[in-house]
Amino acid sequence: MSKIYDGRQAVAFAGMKGDSGDDRVETFAAETNIPFGTIVTVGTKPMQAKLGGTAAVGIALHSHAVVGQYVKFDAVSVMTRGLAWCAVKGDDAVTERGAVKFDPATGLVSDAASTAVPNAIFRSGVVSTPYGKIALVELHAPQQ
Repeated sequence: MSKIYDGRQAVAFAGMKGDSGDDRVETFAAETNIPFGTIVTVGTKPMQAKLGGTAAVGIALHSHAVVGQYVKFDAVSVMTRGLAWCAVKGDDAVTERGAVKFDPATGLVSDAASTAVPNAIFRSGVVSTPYGKIALVELHAPQQ
């Protein structure tokens, strides 16, 4: 029996997993508001995540149960190992196979950002979508 598949796939968006391969997703309490697809950092307490720090924890994944972004006290799904789409800062560039850097205040990634994400590389250049500019990031347990 033959199957027919649609040749078109939905457009990726910030916070979407990059594939269905091996990954690790942990839950943290939001210490600040956190947009999908941003790099989050260690919060004031061990199981909190926030924007504004310098020690990267991982990528805030999209949630169908949350509208727009995570807000303070929400349970945030944070990818600490695997592939996910991150939001890119403005018109900044991203180099495929380059080191991942992020802006601590916004969690947005780019080559020009100030803070490195340990054990992470870009797996794509900048991709423009109807939802904004994104880049595929591969993480391997960056938590300090």
